Amino acid sequence: MTHVRFQQIVSELNRGFRFLAVGCGGLATDAGLFLLLHGQGLAKPGARAVSLMAAALVTWTLNRLFTFEASGRSRRAELGRYGLVALGAQGFNYVLFLSLCAMAPHVPPLAFLLASAVAATAFSYTGQRFFTFNAAPARAA
Repeated sequence: MTHVRFQQIVSELNRGFRFLAVGCGGLATDAGLFLLLHGQGLAKPGARAVSLMAAALVTWTLNRLFTFEASGRSRRAELGRYGLVALGAQGFNYVLFLSLCAMAPHVPPLAFLLASAVAATAFSYTGQRFFTFNAAPARAA
């Protein structure tokens, strides 16, 4: 293995760890807001929809600052791409959460919130890494 290839692997691992750290911040936002809203009487589906949207905004901001290099796209374009990937990942996350809650209503919903978030992580990283924050193609002169 060449030195350059080794550096690329280390760089990707570091990026992955930063993504996971940001994800923990997003998960804390998701779980905290879900518990607050559900505790105030909002039904699980509504509380989770709001908490997922808030978590997505937090993670976009933190990933843009700490995890991925600038893509060369405008913030609006990047946020749109992030939103598409997040919609897919969070849609899966949300459906899995509701399905698990329906299948085992006696289990605390926070357990399923955590399980569904973990399950959506690989999809989210791949999409954000190679679609949202991938370098924009150079414009022809």
